[in-house]
This record gives sequence, structure tokens and C-alpha cells, in this order.
Amino acid sequence: MTSLLLLLLSLLLSLLSTVTASSAAYPTIPGTTDTSVSTSQDSKLIPIRREVYVQERPAVFAKENGLGKFLWLRESMKNGSSANISEMKLITHTGTHVDAPGHYHDHYFDAGFDVDTLDLEVLNGIDYLAVAAWSDVVPGHLVLLESREIIIVEGLKLDDIQPGVYSIHCLPLRILGAEGSPTRCILIK
Repeated sequence: MTSLLLLLLSLLLSLLSTVTASSAAYPTIPGTTDTSVSTSQDSKLIPIRREVYVQERPAVFAKENGLGKFLWLRESMKNGSSANISEMKLITHTGTHVDAPGHYHDHYFDAGFDVDTLDLEVLNGIDYLAVAAWSDVVPGHLVLLESREIIIVEGLKLDDIQPGVYSIHCLPLRILGAEGSPTRCILIK
């Protein structure tokens, strides 16, 4: 069953890699900066993540208006502090992120299978905000996370990626006790 799921997920990823940034799944977000990198033959590192730090309202699952203001200057040198120090409010499923098994399986959450325990060599990503349709998101997560052998990366940005053989590297924040984490992902050709 796991092999079949992996095959289906791989096929889905190859089909979704042709989706463009202006599709219904990823409408253009006003006020964001284009951070895409050319995928010419000279490129070695290709960022494939959704930016969360360049916009006022980063995309977040199940939040129609995003997070709202999530970054502010807590301490400012202009106000007498010895350094500028920012503070942020960030949901663990914001932008490109990984889901740990405890995201939809409470017994895994209680057992401590958090982001810090993930085997990053079994990552499976999707160029969409979730592994299932927005209207029926739970069943897909339940099936994929049940065995703990599939680690989900949601919100990859695979438009403009040319077909080829790549190595994917995703580095989630090591948040003890969290069922998900924002992650930075790149492809290496």
C-alpha cells in the first residue's frame, strides 16, 4: 500500500510541475517580491518554497486572509535599544512547510513524533497548499501520515522547473513538540 501511495504521489508531482504561478492554486499575491531563480543550465540551486517573509499576509492553511501582521520590530535602536530585534507570529503550517504524523493522528502527537523526529530522507512534496482538495483535506492527510513513512512537504513552488533529475533538500525548523514547521526547500540539479 505504501509503495502504491508513493508511486501515486510521484505521478501527481510530475503532473503538477507544469502548473504556472498564476493558476487558480497559486494566484499572484499583491505586494510580494518575485524570488524565483532562473532554471537555466547554469543554475545549480533552485529555491522551490513559498515566501512567507516578503508579504504582509502570508498564505496559511485554512485562513482566508492569511496571518495578518506577523512581523514587527520589538526593540528598535531608534527608540534607545542597543540592537534592532524583530518578533514574529507564525503558524507552523505557513507557506512551504512539513507535516509531522501528529498533525492528523493524535496518538502520534501524544507519542512525541514531532518535527524534530522526522526522517528527512523520506520527504514527499506537492506543488499545492495541501495534499488534498481544500473541501476535503482530512482523508488525504490521514492516509499519507498514518504509516509515519511519508513526510509531507506542502506548498512547494515547482512552476518554471524544467524536467530533469534533481536532489531536493528541505530544512524545517527543529521545533520540539510541533506537528508542523515552515521549511526552506531547494532543488540541486
